[in-house]
Parts: sequence; structure tokens; C-alpha cells
Amino acid sequence: MRIFGSVDSFVESSGTLRLGRLVANATFLEALLRHGDFDRYEIFCATENERSRLRGHVQSLGDGAALLSRMDLRLQLELPKRMREAPWEAMHFGGWSRYLPSLAWLRATLSPRTFPLTGWIHSIDGPSQAGNLRRLLASPLCGADAVFCTSTAGRDAFARQLERVGRRESLAWSGRLEHVPLGVHDTYFSPPSRAQARSRLGIATSAKLALWIGRISATSKADLNPLLLQWRALSAADGNRLLILAGGSTDSELAALSGAILELGLSRSVRLMPDVDDAQKLDLLGAADVFVSPVDNLQETFGISVVEAMAAGLPVVASDWDGYKDLVEEGTTGMRIPVDWTLPPPDAMALQQILEPSLDQFLVAQGVAVDPIALRKALETLFADPERAHAMGMAGKERARRLFSWQAVVSLCTEVWSRLSRESADLPVPGRGSTDPQILDPAEVFGGYASRQPSMPSGMASLTDLAWDVLSGRIPMPATFSDLMELSDGRLLTVLVLGLRSGQTESDAHLRSCAAATGRSMAEAAWLFSWLRKYGLVEIRPRL
Repeated sequence: MRIFGSVDSFVESSGTLRLGRLVANATFLEALLRHGDFDRYEIFCATENERSRLRGHVQSLGDGAALLSRMDLRLQLELPKRMREAPWEAMHFGGWSRYLPSLAWLRATLSPRTFPLTGWIHSIDGPSQAGNLRRLLASPLCGADAVFCTSTAGRDAFARQLERVGRRESLAWSGRLEHVPLGVHDTYFSPPSRAQARSRLGIATSAKLALWIGRISATSKADLNPLLLQWRALSAADGNRLLILAGGSTDSELAALSGAILELGLSRSVRLMPDVDDAQKLDLLGAADVFVSPVDNLQETFGISVVEAMAAGLPVVASDWDGYKDLVEEGTTGMRIPVDWTLPPPDAMALQQILEPSLDQFLVAQGVAVDPIALRKALETLFADPERAHAMGMAGKERARRLFSWQAVVSLCTEVWSRLSRESADLPVPGRGSTDPQILDPAEVFGGYASRQPSMPSGMASLTDLAWDVLSGRIPMPATFSDLMELSDGRLLTVLVLGLRSGQTESDAHLRSCAAATGRSMAEAAWLFSWLRKYGLVEIRPRL
């Protein structure tokens, strides 16, 4: 049986998914369940709430019941037991920085065999990046483990980061960097008709419409003011042109952009649509003539909104930047606008670990110049030649379906996992027997917090009057927490209590017999016994 595993639920929010990473991870899971060829999908959730959210998300899909029938939703506390069985062909995560190194250490500690660990990159420019890379490099990885890089530009940047940090720390990267793009949902390939979409949006059929969809944020996506300045000239030359800027935004950034639109006299030719829902988004893609995305920020590594526009059949005018280089074929599916870049002064660069991440991103992005004249001319060209624009849009649609539909991406992922799995079969478990150095022993570090050092229960154990009240039914048993149920084993808890009904018992012998009777470990029995003491159900007296 071929089993896919993950400790990432891929669904981080129970509300509408807007942020690129959230959309990518949630739609990846849906596509994997629909198009993947695994027999079972085993997902380890952090909490019962997360498990419930994931179950609800899958159930909300059109064929959710069928998809759920192929899934095993477990809690992460079950992971050690399953790791000793290591049944997975591969374990994959929606990101690399948290789970990939942590699972490498857990594999080294518990797994009898090597299996691939993989995870995607998203943004790779944050202030914690160097520390995350150091942990990745120091973890016991092997040639069957891989980071999935969504673009060639992102892969090259990540490789340079690994090389620099590795050289500084005398650590070598032992995994792989695989170019595996993200995908877009099938719904984007079938947007509403132009007439229907424009009717719902209140847009004239004759208007020449350029569309931006993405975060409306100069600090974390793109400074749209240069586009507005060029749009001023475009709308002056033809009053029938409309620019729509749609996407999530903070109140302050939305107010700033609204003010710029007003000051430039663009209120009639520029429309702001913050926080659009999925239906409005599809209408906008169906209504538009051109998609424009002059992104200038380092946080971008792929460009889901660009692929969504391509899937909808729109020609794309985009900055020649980051992952966009892989998406837009110059002159065939759209136009890439040249970008020049000058770094901030050294004194400002020295503040990278002090400034708020968004401000640091903004500082660097302000030196990124997407050629404004070329941007305006590209839009003019496509507005003036609708047939060429349409041909580019159709070419983009075909390219998106061939390379960036989730079915195509899942097929590529499966090929990579199968190859890595075959290669891992001949590899010893890297770092076998080693433990994660980032796990600090609480007893060693915080032992002084308690009255006595942490230890196994020792002495004569017996039930308290409170326990007899519980056993007689006068009061209920204290509730155990659902998130800890894997350790709060009901059978073990029962024998720990019932085994004391005959009177005092030596605690060590009692714990050993209860653990043996239920197939649990001595450590689990001691932990649950402490819980019983915590709630006043058992007590320990010194040996006479």
C-alpha cells in the first residue's frame, strides 16, 4: 500500500482563503486527493480543532465524502508510534522551514528506514531566514530529501542562501532542490463570460479594462503608485479605459492609495475593490482585457495571481521579476517589463534585523524600478491590438493548463516522490539515533521550578476519598483534554485507578503492571499517574 504522509494540515484558516500561500496549500491538498495515486493519505493534525477544521474543509468540497474515505486524520501525538512503522512513500509539507528539519530529527530518532521528506518554499526573504537555513543545514537530511522550489529564480536564490549560510557555519546541504511550481484551481480555466461578468460588475461593454488582483500593499506586494502615474497618461489619451485594483489591504494602505487616486484625478478611470470574494474574483477575470502585475517585492517567489489570469485567458503585463520569469513568455503569453534594482544604503541594510519585516521589505522594494515607460507602452500595445491580446491570452491559457493546472503539478510531484522513494530505499537513516538539539530537556532546564526535581513516582500509592466519590458515581471523573487523548489512554487510566481499589500499593510496581497490561510504556503510565495526582484522585505516601 502506498501511503502519503504529512504533519501539515495544509488548511490554515476556516474562513475565505485569500493569501497566496493559504490558497496554494489548500488547493494543493484538494488536487492531491483528486489526482494523486496514493492508496491512503495520512495527515497528522496538531489539535482536535485543526483536525475538525480539516475534516470540515474536505467535506465542503463537491465530493468530500469520497475524498475523506481515503484519508486518515490523526493527531501529531500519534506520530512517534507511526514513525516506528514508517509506512509512508513520502512525507510532504506546505512549507520547509518548520517541519522538514524537525521531521528529519524525528526520523533519525525513531524510524527504521529512510523515506523522502519534502516541502515547498514560499517567501524566502524574512528576517528569520538565516536561522531557518542554519537549522535545515544542521538537520540529518539525505539525497532523497528535497525542497520544492516554485520557480527557477526562487531555486537559484535559495541555493545561494544555502551556500552562504553553509559556508559561514561549516555546514553542507545534503538534500536536493527540485523545481516544482504551484498550481491553480480548475475553476479559473472557466471564468464567466465577458458580458455576464461586466453586467454583474457594472462595467460598460466598451470599456478597455486592465486588472490587478493581489494584496494592495506597497510594503508586502507592490507599490502601485508608479502604475497610477502611467495610467494617468493612458486614461488621458482614451477616456474609455478603466483600471481595477482588487485585493486585500489594510485600512491605512487602502486610504493612502485612495488618496493618490483622488489627487491624480483618476476617480473615474480607477476603481478600488478591496477584499473581493471568490465569485467577484472570477467575474473580474472574465471581464478584463489585460492583467497587469508590476510586482517589486522580494517576498514573491511564484505568482499565483498571474497563473490564475493566464488560466482565464488574459494576456499578462508583468514585471520581469522573480517567479514571473517562468510564468510569462515574452511576446507569446504577454509582456515582461524590464526591472532595475539598486540596494538601499549600507546603513539602512544594517537595520534588517531591527526593522519590522514589512518595513524592511518596503525599504528594499523602493529601489526596485519596474520600467514605467515600458509598462505604459505594453498596456497601450495590447489595448490597441485586441486580436494580439486575445491570441496571447489563449496561448497563456494553454500554457497554464499544461504546466500549472493542479493536475499537472500533482503529476509532477508524484514523479518526484516516486523517484526519491526509490532512491531512499538504499540509503541508511541519516543521523540514526541522534536527537534534535533544539529540544531542551525541561527537567534539566526548569527542574528548579518545582519543590522537587522531576522524577518517577516513588512510594506507596493509594486512592483518595475524592477517587472513591468518583468510583461510587457521586461525582464525575475529571475530563481529559481531547488534544492529549493519545497520551490520555482510557484503558491505562482505568487500570491505574482500579488497580488501587484493594489498598496501598508500591507505586513503581503498580505502574509497571498497568503499563504491561495495556501495552503502554512506563513513561506514559507515570505521566498519567501524575495527572491523577494533579486532580487529587491518588496520593503517594513514603514507604514505612
